[in-house]
Order: sequence, then structure tokens, then C-alpha cells
Amino acid sequence: MISTQRGLPAESARVAAGKAWEPVAFGLYRDRDGDIWEKDLRGWRLCLQDGIPVDPDTVWDWTDSVREFAPFIPWS
Repeated sequence: MISTQRGLPAESARVAAGKAWEPVAFGLYRDRDGDIWEKDLRGWRLCLQDGIPVDPDTVWDWTDSVREFAPFIPWS
């Protein structure tokens, strides 16, 4: 088992992603990889990946996939 400096069990990236909070406000957000997402009434859309525009029509669900890229910070 991997532990922290305090001897506590280390949290895996998968577990940490499961605890990620979803931003409440609609708008543009940057994920931990620097990719740009837009949250709207329908869900989440990936706008830019590595600075390259991607398919704007695909809508993603927070719990099924988007939260794995948290944390999200507002982007403008």
C-alpha cells in the first residue's frame, strides 16, 4: 500500500476524481490538463483540446466522464 508522509493511505487519482465537485455556473472552464470545456443546460462540451478545436456537438455527462478531468477553474 502506498501511503502519504503522515502514514495515511494515499488516494488514487480515480478515487480523487470521484470526489470532484461539479462547477455550478454555466460557462467556460479549464481542466487539469489545460483543455477548455463549456458547461450549459445540456451538459459539458469539450471546446479545445491541446489548443485545437474539437467536435462542438458532443455533450458529456459530469458523472460518467467529465469529472475525471477535474479540477475545473473558470476560464475567460
